[in-house]
Amino acid sequence: CVLPMNTAAPAPAAAAAAAAAAAATAAAAVPLMLSLGPGVQQLLGWHRELPAQDERARLLREVGAGLLRHFHGQAAELVEAAGQSAVALVQLLAAHFPGFRDHSIYRGRQVFFYKRAQIFVGDVYGAFSGQGLGCFGDIGQLTMFADYRVPVVLRLMGLLQYSAELQQQVESKQEVASGSEAEIELRAASVVAVELLKDAANVQLLQRQQLQSDGSSEKQQPGAAAPQLLSIQLDWWLWSEGERMRTQHPPHHRTLTIYY
Repeated sequence: CVLPMNTAAPAPAAAAAAAAAAAATAAAAVPLMLSLGPGVQQLLGWHRELPAQDERARLLREVGAGLLRHFHGQAAELVEAAGQSAVALVQLLAAHFPGFRDHSIYRGRQVFFYKRAQIFVGDVYGAFSGQGLGCFGDIGQLTMFADYRVPVVLRLMGLLQYSAELQQQVESKQEVASGSEAEIELRAASVVAVELLKDAANVQLLQRQQLQSDGSSEKQQPGAAAPQLLSIQLDWWLWSEGERMRTQHPPHHRTLTIYY
């Protein structure tokens, strides 16, 4: 499997350990089916009731039931069924697990985000360093994971601009309703902003590679792959920056939803 820049294959022992851990985790489909609200708190080590706690438990039960019904209780089998396609895996998740069907209607048009489905694929890819179960030939087709943290960073970078009404709503920590025009626009604009940022970064990376090649005595091999920054890699960095600076950053938008 071809790996993008900054993604190294794990050592054989590490890969074996990761595979064993994934298999053990996948075997937990039955306990998932028995999840109740307090069990979610226990699972996450949370010391108070979570927002929409019972709904979170229902979604865990749904995942457990779907794995048992369609994939012999094995998450690894679900991943393998996608045939090393990130897009196919997102489609499988949406087909078999209703809680992953993250879409909205915006001014008469259906808009698909599939944040949780895409982040599942991205996590598998990252956990296996693009090898084995994490090898996806079309990983570049995934977008950023549209939720609440990254828009804050994009706004501070000058890549998003809020209307005065939305700014007041967000900064006063009022709820932005799930499926509202404002919430859909925030998520969609974040996806577009990260795609534009990725394209600009990849142009600069290619130019830098060409300059280094021109100044080097070693000629670049014909057909050598240009460096490629992925949308999900940008998301990882943006989200990490948002988490690192969360106490200094302005508030993020508040939306009660099962999709983030």
